[in-house]
Amino acid sequence: MFKLIKLFIGVVGLGVFVWWGLTVPLGDRTLFGHLSAIGQSKESQELVKGTKDKVGDLKKRFAGDEVPKVAKADKVDKKEKPAEAAPQEQLSKADRKEMRHFIDTARAKVAKSN
Repeated sequence: MFKLIKLFIGVVGLGVFVWWGLTVPLGDRTLFGHLSAIGQSKESQELVKGTKDKVGDLKKRFAGDEVPKVAKADKVDKKEKPAEAAPQEQLSKADRKEMRHFIDTARAKVAKSN
């Protein structure tokens, strides 16, 4: 019975939101009118197109159909950036010991929970 009441309240709430979004003006347009205008803008269309292109490239990469193309901007000269860069900060022995203790404690908790 309680689930039925929650469902009814949810459906009524959804109905009120849809009614409000369709009828209550917010400036020149309603909520759904503003969302529609945003969806039709040039910028959002470019966003959708760019996202579809990237997802398509990712699908091809995981399917093994094609090796992903590297854009000229993505190519890096090996002289500019070494493959393995040195760490950006140096930790003291005390910091290393504390970090090791933290990692070991976390591993023990994970092992205990499994």
